[in-house]
Amino acid sequence: MRLARLLRLIVLLELTVAAGLAALAWQSGLAPLPSLALGLAAPLLWHGAIIALDFGLAWFAGSPTPAPWRLGVRAALGLFLREWRDSVLIFQFAQPWLAPRPLPGEAAEPNRGRPDALPVLLIHGYCCNRQMWRPMAAWLAARGHAIEAVDLEPVFGSIDASAAQIDRALGRLLARTGAPRAALVGHSMGGLAARAFLRLHPEARVAALVTIGSPHRGTFHARFGQGENARQMRPDSPWLTRLAADEAGRPRPPTTVILSHHDNIVAPQAGQTLPGAHTIETGGIGHLSLVREPRVWAWTAAALAHAGHPTGAGTDNPRSECPASIAETPPDRR
Repeated sequence: MRLARLLRLIVLLELTVAAGLAALAWQSGLAPLPSLALGLAAPLLWHGAIIALDFGLAWFAGSPTPAPWRLGVRAALGLFLREWRDSVLIFQFAQPWLAPRPLPGEAAEPNRGRPDALPVLLIHGYCCNRQMWRPMAAWLAARGHAIEAVDLEPVFGSIDASAAQIDRALGRLLARTGAPRAALVGHSMGGLAARAFLRLHPEARVAALVTIGSPHRGTFHARFGQGENARQMRPDSPWLTRLAADEAGRPRPPTTVILSHHDNIVAPQAGQTLPGAHTIETGGIGHLSLVREPRVWAWTAAALAHAGHPTGAGTDNPRSECPASIAETPPDRR
C-alpha cells in the first residue's frame, strides 16, 4: 500500500502540472480545449520519454537479437507504443488507484473452479504491486485457477525479505483452496523472489514455477535503481552468484522461463534462463507488456496444466504447446 500511496502522489503531481500548463496556455490565448489537451499531453509525453530511455539503455546493454526476432521500423514503433500504453495503464491507473481491490480469483471463499486447476500465487516485480496482474489474473481465474497475490514491501528492501511474505501468501492460498500444492508465477524481480523463497523453503508445496521477464543473470538497468533489491539485480552481483550456487544440485519444481528479446528493462536479454528450465523465447514484447500479452497467459496456463498432470494424462505437453519462440515467426516484422 505504501507504493500505491507514493504513485497516487506522483499522479496527482502530474495532474497539477498538467492543470498549470493548461491554464498557462489558455491565458496565452489558446482555446480551452486545445489548452486542456496540451496540459494532459505533458505527463503522457514525460512517461513516454522514460520508456524511450529504457529502450535506449536496453539497446546499449542488450544482447544481439536473433534473426527471427529482428524488427522493422513499423514493428519497432508498435513495440514502443504498446509498452508506453501498458506502462501508463499500470503506473498511472491500476497500481495507484486499484490497490485496495482484490484481484479476480482472489475471493475469500474456497475456489469453486476446476478441481484440477492449480492455485496460483502471483509475485510482482520491482516498484510494482499486485494490481499489475489484474488482466492476467482475470484470464487465469476464468479458467478455474484460484489466485493469490502479494504486495512486496518494503519497496526497496532485500529480495530475501520477501520470502516471509510469499510463505504467508502461499499458506493462505492453500488453506483457502484445500489444494495440496500451488504454482508460483513471478514477473521480473518476482521470479527472483520466488527463487529466494524456494531456497529458504525447499519443502514448500510448490508444483511449478513460471518466471516472466526475470533478470536471472542480472540487468544493466539495476545500476540506476534504488535500494538493496536493485543492487542485488545488477549483473554478476554477489547475491545472484550466491543464489545460483545455493541452487546447484538442489531439486527445483518444474520451471518455465519466458523471456523477450525486446525486453526494455532486462538487458542483456539472451541467456536470462535457469539450468533445467523450459525456456520460451519471444520477441516484439516489452517488459511490462509481457504480463498483458495473451500468448504469455497461454504459455503460463500450459505450464500449470502440465505440472497439474505430471504424468501427461489429460493435458498436452507444454513443450509442444509452447515451443521456444526462436521457431515462431512474429506476426509482422516489418
